[in-house]
Amino acid sequence: MTPEQVARILSQPIRINGLTLSNRLVMGPMAANAPGPDGAPTAQTIAFFEARAKGGVGMIICGGLLATTRSMEEAPFRPCLRMDIDDFIPEFRKVADAVHAHGVPIIGEIMPGFGRMGIPAPGRPIISASPKNVVIPEDRFPNGIFVPGGRATPVPAEASLAEIEHYEREMVDAAERVQRAGWDGVEVAAHMSYFAASFLSPRTNWRTDRYGGSVENRARMLVNMVSGIRKRVGPDFVVGLRLPSNDFMPDGQAPEEFVAIAKLVEAAGLDYVALSTGCYETMDRSAPMVDGGLIESGEARLFKAALSVPVLMQGLHDPANAAAAIEEGHGDMVMLARQMLADPDYARKATSGRVAEIVRCDRDNLCMRRLVLNMPIRCAVNPHMGRESRAPGAPPPLRRVLRAPVERAVLGLTGSRRLMRLVGAMMPKKG
Repeated sequence: MTPEQVARILSQPIRINGLTLSNRLVMGPMAANAPGPDGAPTAQTIAFFEARAKGGVGMIICGGLLATTRSMEEAPFRPCLRMDIDDFIPEFRKVADAVHAHGVPIIGEIMPGFGRMGIPAPGRPIISASPKNVVIPEDRFPNGIFVPGGRATPVPAEASLAEIEHYEREMVDAAERVQRAGWDGVEVAAHMSYFAASFLSPRTNWRTDRYGGSVENRARMLVNMVSGIRKRVGPDFVVGLRLPSNDFMPDGQAPEEFVAIAKLVEAAGLDYVALSTGCYETMDRSAPMVDGGLIESGEARLFKAALSVPVLMQGLHDPANAAAAIEEGHGDMVMLARQMLADPDYARKATSGRVAEIVRCDRDNLCMRRLVLNMPIRCAVNPHMGRESRAPGAPPPLRRVLRAPVERAVLGLTGSRRLMRLVGAMMPKKG
């Protein structure tokens, strides 16, 4: 496929509810938002999103919007953007205004809770659909991330009916805040191994009440959230859903059952479905080294055939692969996360036939390593990423001058597979 053919396909407008997107490229949700310590958007938050809007992307989905107080308390990385309180609505409006100035809509991905991936505290256990923890084998982490012996999270408590219903109400309230801040829609987060995702599969949900058992019961919380949001925000505000297409676990759920859940939630008032791949136990499938997992498996096409709303696909960094997936009917749009860190002008280049000018993500996942180490997000191939708000030629703030050498040392040590294995060998064995 020539660059001109790629540009023609990716430049096709598409409608989501009342929005008309100028092209088929979407900035996917990720926790690279640089909020302040209180959870409010900062000047860097605004500059980060404005750079991608200026770069020509069709739509932005902002990840990491915490919809509940509990999610803020249990967050495994900090700081996070808070949408569980009214305090920061004026700051969120500034984000929307900066993005809208370039004709780009912005969606807020709202999360009810981290669930099995959260951090417990005395008197506040982590909760999930059922008391099953996450066990990540050493060889299932993404490229560049080395964890000797893997990782096992604490066993969560089973969420009570009152806790589930409280989350449902808080998600509706958060969606209304997003709307009041002038954003264009919300996306309900039910991906990876977070709280909402734990309800989707019998592997992690063996409840015997109205939230467990049948597909209808396992979809019930999401249906309640989406129908409640739709009732609160009205018909014109975009409501999307992000969920896995496949968990890739031997005792997991087939893609067809994830499709069945998506159909039930669609009927509650969805405008699009965004697909993720894998879960924390299969993180290497969630952040793959190569393009095309959703396409080669045929999973995206299953959702496309079953749903009447647009389907968003991930894991297609190469514009030619993205264009081919859309042209062949696997989905309608392509979400880009890591690649948007590498090149904020990706969309403009891809839709104007300048594919050769794109700065490619190296998929070495420095961004993820910094996230899990609670460092400011940076990109190995884009030195401006995370510094968009800094004036050209301005020196870094003193705190960064002091912290940067320490961060480089930690990254160097944790980035060495040999050293991390030595550390693992020296650690006391459990049991």
